[in-house]
Amino acid sequence: MTEQPDDLPPDAYHDTAWPQILPWLAHHAPDTTPELAVAAPSPDWWLTESPAVTTMAVDHDDLCRRLARLFITRHPDTTFDDAFPTLPVRLPLAALRAGARARTAFQRLQLHTLGDVVKLRVHDLYAVRGTGQGTIEDITTTLVSAAITRPAALGATAYDNDPDTTTPSPAETLPPAQAQLLEDLEQLAAWRHIRRNAEQPLFNLAVEDGAPEQIQDLVTRINSLTAADIAPQPTPPDPILELTALLSRLDERQSLVLRERMIATDPRRLAELGARLDISRERVRQIESGIKEQLTGALHFGTATGNLLASLHVEIQPIARLDRLIDLHPELARDVPGFDAPLWLILDRLDDYFEVTDGWAAAPDVSSAADRTRTLLEDFADGHGLVDLTAVAAATTMPVTELRAWLQHCGHLLHGDTVLTRTRSMADHAAGLLAIAGQPLHIDDLHQRLGRDRALRSLANTLADDDRFIRTDRSTWALAEWQVEQYTSIRQLIGRELDATDGRVGINELVQSIAGRFNISPSSVYTNASSGEYEIVDGIVQRRTDPTPARKEPAATRRLFRDGELWRLRISVTRDHLRGSGFPIPAGVANLVGCRRGDVVELDSDLGTQNIRWTAAQPSSGTIKRFLDGLDSREGQTLFLEFLPDSRFNVRPADDIPENTPPLTQALRLTGSAPTDDPDTARARLAHAVGLPDDTKPRRILSAYQQRGDDDIAGLLEQVWTRPSTPAPGTPDTGPTAGTTITADPSRPDQTTS
Repeated sequence: MTEQPDDLPPDAYHDTAWPQILPWLAHHAPDTTPELAVAAPSPDWWLTESPAVTTMAVDHDDLCRRLARLFITRHPDTTFDDAFPTLPVRLPLAALRAGARARTAFQRLQLHTLGDVVKLRVHDLYAVRGTGQGTIEDITTTLVSAAITRPAALGATAYDNDPDTTTPSPAETLPPAQAQLLEDLEQLAAWRHIRRNAEQPLFNLAVEDGAPEQIQDLVTRINSLTAADIAPQPTPPDPILELTALLSRLDERQSLVLRERMIATDPRRLAELGARLDISRERVRQIESGIKEQLTGALHFGTATGNLLASLHVEIQPIARLDRLIDLHPELARDVPGFDAPLWLILDRLDDYFEVTDGWAAAPDVSSAADRTRTLLEDFADGHGLVDLTAVAAATTMPVTELRAWLQHCGHLLHGDTVLTRTRSMADHAAGLLAIAGQPLHIDDLHQRLGRDRALRSLANTLADDDRFIRTDRSTWALAEWQVEQYTSIRQLIGRELDATDGRVGINELVQSIAGRFNISPSSVYTNASSGEYEIVDGIVQRRTDPTPARKEPAATRRLFRDGELWRLRISVTRDHLRGSGFPIPAGVANLVGCRRGDVVELDSDLGTQNIRWTAAQPSSGTIKRFLDGLDSREGQTLFLEFLPDSRFNVRPADDIPENTPPLTQALRLTGSAPTDDPDTARARLAHAVGLPDDTKPRRILSAYQQRGDDDIAGLLEQVWTRPSTPAPGTPDTGPTAGTTITADPSRPDQTTS
């Protein structure tokens, strides 16, 4: 840093106007350069005063550094000789008593006098190795200080009068780079003291294997150095006292705006304060901006409050619990005299870097910090959206307990030390829980872990409809990617055993194989092996030569709906559909098109023949990829497979259902039927869709959908057609309205009045 003396008398400064000393100041007006307006008492001092006058009211070093920052920001392409015409160009640089960083840069540029420096610009300094913003600020501050000081005060007269005088040797005994190193170590040590980790080693040097023992010992000594070794623990300045002194310089209007608008829990409106102060709203806004500019400009790094803010910025990356910040810096919890507000609150309102909300300090705000956290989790997430909490903690500055609390504050679910990032749908949530478990789970256990307010049957339907899941037992589910043996039904298990043994297997062997692998009783295996398509002859299980037809009727088949002479099967597009694979269909559909076991039925369509087969244990449909390509279908889209008279087939996309759609209309759309505003027409269509007469009562229609397993439609109908049988206290008993079902027990039609 520049080492200009701070006790120069007024006659040591130029007594001419500032624009003659620093011509570039003439381009700045008070309303466009607030950083100048707050640097000295007079609002336009750089236009109306001289350095001799201004320096009587402000600190020399602070004024020079403010001017240097403005010049670096606004005039980086101006040469120093144009910017500082009063510099004594023959003055040796050593006479300026510049800081170690500046002298190191001069040495690397091979500069000796001010005349060598003035040929450069700010942009030229950035090209010097090891030179950053702080070094450039030090150099420019040195030049400003020399420009506003008379040559005699700098000791430059002798050099102007004697052209043969050579540059004297530096007063410092160390080379500039070494002096800079010592200065930098002191600053680093001071920073460690500010951060309350003075015992942490300053270095972490490495040395080659096989290096001499003396060198290895040297590295060990260097790596053991701490801030306490370089500089003793200073008596920390009190940011409360510093801030109180700054606030005392505010006038009455500024104090009112700060207290009642900027740091108030319930801030006053601009118009309200304007009326109270008899000024405009815009003027109040200007006062507010001026306060922030004045205070933040004074709270730079190097001041007690600026050091505190710098430490807070390190901790808030991008979030930190306020309690932890107070533990690190207890002064944050102290009230600032005269404002009845803790220090953290005032810093929060003055510093745009962070805000404090609900006990969290976030940069720049809680919403942005939550977005950054979500992005961080996505970087660590696996295929199921699972994130190892310890891995995320290692990538942040937060303690694990604090990180866990923050993730929960953001709405993320945690299971042990694993974060689940995909929980919007029940299927995604279930897949994540299974992946965490690493083994199949009973559906009751999975339902409990989900913790969702959804019926167990709804979970079962979700798992059955998603190809990410398979059943490994009657009530146990696993992820398909595990490639474990899949349980479907006892009949299909028997079929697999027969396929593996050329169509014949002993009943005892069959029972032992299936009951031993799955939670199935031997009697259930025996019953299924001796009925339907299978028979037992002399203790041997085989397929019947004339298998019995399936009994499942279309009207009893889930997701299959009638519309006149047309039937529609609602499906969700899967990856297999898009790849062109065939897929299983309900037995009720096979019956609908006249497909018996062992048969293949061909249906006509606009895109060629569509095959329906029942040559395996379960009926299946041929590929529908050609239809999906024409519809530009996507995975998860809802479609209807339409089975028309005269053995015709078609695929139609389902209509989108907006969230605010009435329940009855949603139910109709789920059947593929056209919506209607007439409740009686809607009821008739819903009855017709499941093979019931059009005049069927609502209770009977609801029961039919429940028995079919169409829980989504049944749930919508319950919203419309059921309500508690006992009126709420104080509610007049007006009797049932049209289209309303009053039921004490939905499973007991005999207790229902429709």
